[in-house]
Amino acid sequence: MWNKRRANSMIFLEILLAFIVLFGVFAFILYNADRYRSPLGFNYEQTIGVRVDFDDELDSLGVLALQDRIYGELMAMPNIEAATFIGPVNPFGGNTWQTGSSINGQNLMTQMLFADHRFGEAAEVKMQEGRWYTEDDLLGKYTPFVVNAEFKRRYFPNVESIVDSVWDISGEHIIVGVTEDFKYKSNFAENFPLTFYPQVDRMKNKDPFEMMIIRLRPNTLAETEEDIFNLLVDNTKNTEVVIWDMAKDRRKANRSIVIPMVILLVVSGFLLINIALGLFGVLFTQINRRRSEIGLRKAMGATSGQVTAQFVSEITIVTLMALLLGAFFAVQVPLLELTPIPDSFFYYGILASIAVIVVIVLLCSFLPSRQAAGLHPANVLHEE
Repeated sequence: MWNKRRANSMIFLEILLAFIVLFGVFAFILYNADRYRSPLGFNYEQTIGVRVDFDDELDSLGVLALQDRIYGELMAMPNIEAATFIGPVNPFGGNTWQTGSSINGQNLMTQMLFADHRFGEAAEVKMQEGRWYTEDDLLGKYTPFVVNAEFKRRYFPNVESIVDSVWDISGEHIIVGVTEDFKYKSNFAENFPLTFYPQVDRMKNKDPFEMMIIRLRPNTLAETEEDIFNLLVDNTKNTEVVIWDMAKDRRKANRSIVIPMVILLVVSGFLLINIALGLFGVLFTQINRRRSEIGLRKAMGATSGQVTAQFVSEITIVTLMALLLGAFFAVQVPLLELTPIPDSFFYYGILASIAVIVVIVLLCSFLPSRQAAGLHPANVLHEE
């Protein structure tokens, strides 16, 4: 192997480069696959989003009356199953509102989503404990809000229940319910603490809810969209009505992760193909140059299995040396906390990269090695 160090060094560098690339790709893909498996927490199928523009001259009572009228007329339409008004942050819209507070010496950061008392039913939100707030809750001493499971996991992991507790987060609010995992940006979004605020919080700033989520009966969007548009224009006296399909918005929101993943997989595939071709080329060249050695070994009693094992073991040793060096550098990433990705995904990436490269090396080395083992010693020595 030392005498063939030049050829082996090229294989060493190829495998080291492949490991580093695959390590990053696997860590990225495994991390995002784990996020994708985490549920969104609401129903977006057969659902549309709507944006309207209310007259700025309307007071809060006028806005509420108009919203109730629009809701009633929508629910009277045969193809509509549910409807709800939401605030300036819409699912898959790409916008984010956050707020923070210090409670009992603990800094709380939470995303904010504004939704009315019908949102839980319209979006089919699953509750972990408690319930969604109702109109009656708005008449209580404290303004109600709902938090997601991540909020409770992150800030109150040892508390059995936080329902009915009062917290000063953008004003004093009482928690009436905890949803299951809920994330609204995309399937690949982080499970981040989230709080749902009712419309009364926005009314204080004269910013009523002007967006809606409407759930339709299956396959009725095309025939219902125009009727919804006309209904909203008639009620708001404004043609600035925007309607979008939430399922399409979800796919758009996922593209920022899906496209890089596809590109990385394609690049990794080409890299692995080049490694495989390089291994074939190097091994076939070495076999042609070592025909006399192979013939001599077989003439001295070496079996075909021993010859095969020799070539496979040589390339395996080079591979393991490259992987050992690559793993040493790769493990520094989680140890030094260079990225916000959890450490476990980097370790999974190291193991997955090693497994893929070892399998490819063994497969690519077996065929040339078998060819070497099939050489007849009489023919080879006669050539020499």
